[in-house]
Amino acid sequence: MIEAKHSPFWRKLLGWYFTRSLRKTFHACRVKGESHLKPWKIDNHSTGAPIPLIVYCSHGGWWDAGLAIALTNAHFDVESYGMMEEKQLKKYRFFRNIGMFSVHRGNPRSAVKSLHHAVGLLRNSKKVLWMFPQGELIHQEMRPIHAYSGIGNLVEMLGEAWCVPVAIRYEFLHEQQPEAWVSIGEPELLSSESFSNKQNITEHISSRLTNLMDEVRDEIMHHRVKGYRMVIQGKMSVEKRWDAVRGME
Repeated sequence: MIEAKHSPFWRKLLGWYFTRSLRKTFHACRVKGESHLKPWKIDNHSTGAPIPLIVYCSHGGWWDAGLAIALTNAHFDVESYGMMEEKQLKKYRFFRNIGMFSVHRGNPRSAVKSLHHAVGLLRNSKKVLWMFPQGELIHQEMRPIHAYSGIGNLVEMLGEAWCVPVAIRYEFLHEQQPEAWVSIGEPELLSSESFSNKQNITEHISSRLTNLMDEVRDEIMHHRVKGYRMVIQGKMSVEKRWDAVRGME
């Protein structure tokens, strides 16, 4: 397998690159719940036993991974890692410099090796691992959300880990370009001792992610979006640019 590295230079470079790409593609990226990541920020030197964070994220759009890379490396300031299909990481090896390591889902022995690598990275640390537990792109309206067993296996192997759901939703509303909405849920400390088996861990994670995705959809539908902060500002629509030129509001 291809193991992860972490280079401050590559974090900065790819964080800038994907932020720039998002500005070209979206009118805005809005985030709620960023404060939940504060204990895992690189500059946070709080005392106490370090426990890693697993971020389990919805996977309803092509931009999900790019959005995660931009946010974690250019805006959230956390030391994050992630899994990438081995054949893709072999082609784009520079991604390993921002914490990506390979996984071969079609090979059970290789997948277990990737999980052990993740455990080695995370144990007794404040590192952050992003996972897309659905395993493939699934339309954002599909319910319920089903997670694969890998995340349950990982929690069981670690013994305990903080886990937080992240819901990403894409919408066309009042602008020519789409908007990306990201909601970060409340972290919870999951322990293998609190569940009878790893399947129950996976089911719990599936339920939390489903509920958060429904919550984000309802907030946008009913315009209850005051808690969201614009993190990335993209282009204005042609209509608003024309109004600005004419001096109209």
